[in-house]
Amino acid sequence: MISIRKIVLWFFVAIVDALLGWATITLIVNRSYGLSVIVLLLLFFIDYALINPKAYPYRYMVPAVIILFILTIYPIYYTVELAFENYATGYLWSREQAINIMLDEIVMKPHPKFFGYSVYTLYKDYKPTQNFLILLKDSKNNLYVATQPVKNGKYEISQFKALNNGKVTINGVNYALIRSLKDPSKIVAVSVNGRIYNYFYNPSDSETIPNLRFFNVNYSSILSNTEFINPRMGTFFFTTTYGFNKIVSAQHKYALAVRTVTENGRSIEKSVLVNTITNQIVQEHDSAFWDVDPKTGNETQIIGYYKFVAFNNFRRLLTDPRITGPFFSVFLWTFEWAALSVLLTFIVGLTFAIILNNREMRFRFIYRTLLIIPWAIPAFISIIVWRIGFFNVSYGIINRIFLEQWLHLPALNWLGDPLLAKIALLIVNTWLGFPYMMVISLGALQSIPGELYEAASIDGSSKWYSFKRITFPLLMTPLAPLLVASFAYNFNNFNVIYLLTGGNPPIPNAITPAGATDILLSYTYKLAFAGTTGRDYSLAAAISILIFLIIASISAINFKLSGSFEEVNR
Repeated sequence: MISIRKIVLWFFVAIVDALLGWATITLIVNRSYGLSVIVLLLLFFIDYALINPKAYPYRYMVPAVIILFILTIYPIYYTVELAFENYATGYLWSREQAINIMLDEIVMKPHPKFFGYSVYTLYKDYKPTQNFLILLKDSKNNLYVATQPVKNGKYEISQFKALNNGKVTINGVNYALIRSLKDPSKIVAVSVNGRIYNYFYNPSDSETIPNLRFFNVNYSSILSNTEFINPRMGTFFFTTTYGFNKIVSAQHKYALAVRTVTENGRSIEKSVLVNTITNQIVQEHDSAFWDVDPKTGNETQIIGYYKFVAFNNFRRLLTDPRITGPFFSVFLWTFEWAALSVLLTFIVGLTFAIILNNREMRFRFIYRTLLIIPWAIPAFISIIVWRIGFFNVSYGIINRIFLEQWLHLPALNWLGDPLLAKIALLIVNTWLGFPYMMVISLGALQSIPGELYEAASIDGSSKWYSFKRITFPLLMTPLAPLLVASFAYNFNNFNVIYLLTGGNPPIPNAITPAGATDILLSYTYKLAFAGTTGRDYSLAAAISILIFLIIASISAINFKLSGSFEEVNR
């Protein structure tokens, strides 16, 4: 007999399979193939862990694996995918989406005609319904009835005709105006085959303002996508220029048409995009669509689309001088920044550790506590204090007191000069990082046997010679992996760069938002999210892959130095 526990398990598996199966199909339909594969693999793993008795231990890993797939594996896949595309400002759509955007673009005709309008709706139980029609009025006060929009492909279609003596028939439906008895100039309702549609909303009538919310929620989304068609007068739209204040004679700027084109020396009939205003065929090249000026032949980009470009982003990093120069400048500074940060923090931290390691020093606990304060205070607070309180050109302590009042020297532009900005960064990072180095060095120093120093003293060794031959070699054994890890941390130390200098000052003649103090991570951030002239997500993704390879190499060296997998290899 099947136990209740198994029934519950199979029911749970069925629900999970249904949800993940539906998610996979939805993602495939939306062409998110990468995420669909990840979801499918996740489905197989969950089924394997829950159904197979031998995989019982894996059940406890299911939540972690779900988080791993969604928050780690998919972002990695998406980053790699972006690195081989041209996804950037101006190229944010697929080719199909770009074509649809062009086909949806509406422009007003030369010398356009305008209609005012009133909405009449069918009430049920004294409440407005989704059934409505529109009464149009032109500049000569002629009235037209527009039918309720009907879905036709991508658009809603509404036909309108002029009223004759207050009546009109459209598609076999009879429309008749009902005027107020007190004021015949007011049309209070429209009869539609005997059904009464009452006056509901007019943008020029303040008395209908209470109905505006219902209009926006229920009717505006339909009307914004509606083509009002009259065989004699043409097509009218609600446009972005006038919003819902007027209906305007307009047209689609681009349309599909069959034209004779020449390809590979042959004339063929082909469906192409045509600019309906200039009657010119829209050109397509360089991952974009272009309008052609019929007089000059000059091309103007309409919209771009993203596509697979292979190693083009990596090629740009290495061959385009406008990108290569700033990139290698940032690349070299990143290594300099990481190496100097580790060196300076280690020197200062080790110096304080040696001083505090003297057991005869009084109040060692107090000194040690005070020296740890820079580590205890949140880094962003310390960085802002340094930026505003110390390095400000006008009222910073360094310029105003030390240089101007004490040394009688001119103020320095600490954050505006490339060299001074780098020095300021190293000063701040040393302040933030030396307590950590002091703590780990102090722990390593206390683990060195005192007998070694006694033996060296008996042999006549000086303190410097003892440090060089005993202390330093024994320190480097446990500290080397930590120093490598600190290098990797500072290689991606975004906070100090972003909060203190923002990567500035800018590098001259660079077409990317590269700054003299940018490291690779802050440079990547600017490319993807902070570019003033556009955002190049694909180039940022390519640099992210390079950062990953560098950090992976550093991590491999760290594992080798620390012997992390030594026991496993045995």
